[in-house]
Amino acid sequence: MRSSLKAAVTIATAVAAGAILTTTASAAPQSLSADLPYPCGHHTNNGSAYYGHCGPTDIRIRADYVSGGYTHYCVRANSNSFVGPTSVIRWSQYVDTNVSPQCHWLNPLR
Repeated sequence: MRSSLKAAVTIATAVAAGAILTTTASAAPQSLSADLPYPCGHHTNNGSAYYGHCGPTDIRIRADYVSGGYTHYCVRANSNSFVGPTSVIRWSQYVDTNVSPQCHWLNPLR
């Protein structure tokens, strides 16, 4: 009985640790893609917040406001989009691929 309880605790600890590592890893901006001239994920430059999407499909992101709250936006595949000034946008991150024509689409930079 003790060994099965110890095994259950060990498994629960490993699962929790994996969840923490996964959350932490997804929160960081991705590295610069070799094929694209911009970083993947959330990045800032000269007081502006951008989201660089390096994947082949359109996605939905969440932009967190400095003042609290958030908004969902859609981003085109393989694009770098202006999200807003850093005085307004605290962070942005990937949510899912649940995009629709009604989505608030960010315009990619040219």
